[in-house]
Amino acid sequence: MSINSMIITALTPIAPTAFHEYTGTATTYMTFYTYNQRAGLIADDDEKTTVYSVQLDIFGKGNIETVAQQAKQALKALGFARTSEIEMYESTTKTFRKSISLRVSI
Repeated sequence: MSINSMIITALTPIAPTAFHEYTGTATTYMTFYTYNQRAGLIADDDEKTTVYSVQLDIFGKGNIETVAQQAKQALKALGFARTSEIEMYESTTKTFRKSISLRVSI
């Protein structure tokens, strides 16, 4: 299973989730992308594990903290670790946004 499939499978039960761009109609949703991939473990001149850095963005018109907590728990269960997190408010669209950076070695 690809990293994208793993993330979508884990997060879709919490809120609609899409790779890069969400085109649905839900007011609370998540998007994500991988911004870095590198070798995690190399043995016998072969990459045994890959480290993925992933940006998860959660958008909503109201309080998105519960969705964020559930998303972090779901990804933690897959082995992801949070590396940073920031909250924003986009006044032009009146949308709350939480960006969470995570890392996993697979």
